[in-house]
Amino acid sequence: MMTEESDYRPGGRPLTGRMVLLAILGFFGVILTVNFIMATYAAKTFSGLDAVDPYDSGLAYNKEIAAAKAQVMLGWTVDLNRTNDAGVTQITVSVKDKTGQPVGGLDVPLAFHFPATRKFDRFVSATPVAEGVYSGSAELRPGRWEVEVSLNRGGQRMFLSRNSFLVE
Repeated sequence: MMTEESDYRPGGRPLTGRMVLLAILGFFGVILTVNFIMATYAAKTFSGLDAVDPYDSGLAYNKEIAAAKAQVMLGWTVDLNRTNDAGVTQITVSVKDKTGQPVGGLDVPLAFHFPATRKFDRFVSATPVAEGVYSGSAELRPGRWEVEVSLNRGGQRMFLSRNSFLVE
């Protein structure tokens, strides 16, 4: 029976318990350091709050329900038209009452919300362009946006509409 000689030659440093311990500590040290840096960065860039005043918003819930019922009782028809030209988004709002007559004399603030962060939000007032027709525009970055259209008369909100759209 013939035995072949192996080309293995012992050499180098032997693997000791101390080397294994240092390798494990180094591995977990790197992981913990990266986790700490990432958690610190995340906490500094996002507070975790969606609303500026979440407690007060929760308390106002019943008022919102009553306002929605009053809005339905008005019977207004509100049409939104959106156009985008060279990065400027224009919203045109047409308001008609139950009988189909234009509703004039309204204050129409437009709130453009970027859902990912509040720092890109834009607030503009729509101006009347015809009886019952209001228009406002804002320069918006590409992405998904929400527009909140509030129809106010004498400082009181009469109608509220929220719509989402995509800016390319």
